[in-house]
Amino acid sequence: MSSAEQLPQTRAERRRAQQGRRGPDETPARPALEAAPARPRPVVAAATMVLGLAVAVASTATEHSLLIGVVALCAVLVAVGLPRLVGLVGARASSVVLLLTTAGLVAARMFKEGEPLLELVPFAAAGGFVMACLTPLVSAAARRQLTWWLSATSLGVLLLVSGFVLTGVSDARRPVIVAAVAIAVSAVVEVIMTRGRARSWLLPVTMVVGGIAGLVVELAVRDEMLVWAVLVGVLAAGIALALRQVLAQLPRIDEPVGSIATGAASLLVVGPVVLTLARVFLG
Repeated sequence: MSSAEQLPQTRAERRRAQQGRRGPDETPARPALEAAPARPRPVVAAATMVLGLAVAVASTATEHSLLIGVVALCAVLVAVGLPRLVGLVGARASSVVLLLTTAGLVAARMFKEGEPLLELVPFAAAGGFVMACLTPLVSAAARRQLTWWLSATSLGVLLLVSGFVLTGVSDARRPVIVAAVAIAVSAVVEVIMTRGRARSWLLPVTMVVGGIAGLVVELAVRDEMLVWAVLVGVLAAGIALALRQVLAQLPRIDEPVGSIATGAASLLVVGPVVLTLARVFLG
């Protein structure tokens, strides 16, 4: 018998032959990830509304320390809840990294009174990423799912930095008020339209309602109809909804800690967009 007849001729045939020689217990198991069912999540909505209104009220204060404190509270909720929400084995180590990053961001903002307000924030963010990279060297739990651990922790650092960007908005922080109220209203729309055929219209309806909320807030604050308020409301509501919908696919979304962290994260993520629109339209 020739060698050509003894050996499989294609890569697929060789792989099937190798699997045939291997026992069933030796086949690596691949866990199946199933999407969470689409249904209203009142805890997420309640957390989003309460924290959104807290950010809006804090933004009306003349002292910037109140807004920094509320944003820091949201950051702590994300630091504690996000690692558990994504199911990290080393959730405690990830939370420690995120809490230390939050402390660094608070210090970076409190010690900077004049413009540029965010000058020291990149240093705190860099410290968070360095800690995230070094922690697996001393944490066996983090090394067990290294890629997933680093990805989730880095996402947490990005969310924290995005939230503290909100504290750099000037001009009486009206864009922050508009964005916070729009996000709070978007949570109500999400609860109402999550089920049934209305779900397919969830994003556009939420963005429209967010724009209307932004316009109403601006009329209440300045008695003026300005385009930037509509744009901030539309984008803030849409981005916050998109993040909540993504995090809602995680298996631990129904746990209170994960639900509250999801609501807090949807507020923090809009920081760069709000700051960009504020600088473009308000200077």
